[in-house]
Amino acid sequence: MVIAILAAVALAAGCGKNTSSSPSPNTSGKTEKTISVMVPCGQIGPFSEVAELFEKQNPGVKLDWIPLNMVTIVQKIVNGKEKPDAFLSMGDHEVDLVQQAGLVLEGTRTKYADNALAITVPADNPGGVTSIKDFVKPSVKTIAVPDPKMNSVGTHGMEALRGAGIWDQVKDKVIQPQYAADGNEMGGKGQVEASIGYYPCVGEVHIKGQPPAKPKNIKVVGLIEASYYSEFSCEAAVVKGCKDPEGGKQVIEMLKTPEAREIFRKWDFSRVLQEGAE
Repeated sequence: MVIAILAAVALAAGCGKNTSSSPSPNTSGKTEKTISVMVPCGQIGPFSEVAELFEKQNPGVKLDWIPLNMVTIVQKIVNGKEKPDAFLSMGDHEVDLVQQAGLVLEGTRTKYADNALAITVPADNPGGVTSIKDFVKPSVKTIAVPDPKMNSVGTHGMEALRGAGIWDQVKDKVIQPQYAADGNEMGGKGQVEASIGYYPCVGEVHIKGQPPAKPKNIKVVGLIEASYYSEFSCEAAVVKGCKDPEGGKQVIEMLKTPEAREIFRKWDFSRVLQEGAE
């Protein structure tokens, strides 16, 4: 179970090992096998609930799951430093990178939760941003779009700037931080007037048993119009050469269930702005 302090530490330090992921006794007092999973920081909240449900439905099986930054997950898998039985992604581009390295087990790549692009701004919104079209305003001097070579949000964010017809007007304002969470952080510090990010990640502090908490130093002004970029989803896959590919497939099957999908929707994995999101 991921507790509030873990989420806070993950946010501040770029994610660490889930301290509850080591095997623990089930009703029979015995853990028969462990399945390893790598999970993006932005999915700590929903996956903690999915993992709990999975273990209840599969006595004797324990999920050893590690939350890390998505870029770090991809790098570790591609470089051969980690071979989890399954990994989860915030989008399609990261799985593309693993697949291009020949490390996705054929037939296991699976979409399991909606994702979407949102615009965040500092709490006082000095740029007066209400939509992506406002990025052209003189008051918007700097826009954060995470590195498109490493992040789905960056890949589709750059696509959205072109789809909105404003790329030529804003290209000199765009900076590309390495990690998806950096845009929100820069906005909170007043270093950018606007940032393109994952909609679910607007709420970074996940407290179990409560709705996703919204940070006070930034706010979401809206979702980017879907017609400006290619629709994408969170995806998972089994890593080729892992210890337990059947276990990885079992986790992915769980992600596809109505119960798991509902958990992710509760945590704002949606293409519809939830009431109270601002």
